[in-house]
Amino acid sequence: MKTNIIKIFFILFLCSCSNYDLKVFEGKNFHLEDLKGKWIIFNYWADWCPPCIKEIPELNNLDKNFSKDLKVFLINFDLLEGEELKQQLERFNVSVDSLLSDPSEIFKWIVPENLPVTFIVNKEGELEHTLIGPQTEKEIIDLLSL
Repeated sequence: MKTNIIKIFFILFLCSCSNYDLKVFEGKNFHLEDLKGKWIIFNYWADWCPPCIKEIPELNNLDKNFSKDLKVFLINFDLLEGEELKQQLERFNVSVDSLLSDPSEIFKWIVPENLPVTFIVNKEGELEHTLIGPQTEKEIIDLLSL
């Protein structure tokens, strides 16, 4: 009986280890715990939103230039997946990870219907900033004192 309980506990533990908090399209999935100590930037965008498209190169640069301090994720507002999402990411030269899982479910924030919107989670894993409208790399650097 005792060995069966240990086996069940072990199986449940292994199953929980594979449940990633952030599921990335065609990339490495993440546990939030893996990102502790970094700022996490979540940006909601859509192809029908010109300010969103204008913002993508800024977010690409931010992720590339400050990868030790932060991680940028994009979330397609229309919840596209598969080939349709791939085509849009290629079309707009997105180099940051695009999430398939919506972090609003984890952080309990409400996504506004106006885009773009950026949520910034601090190094301790708490929501610190909600930014409505297009952001530049410099504005985010200044906001986070990087």
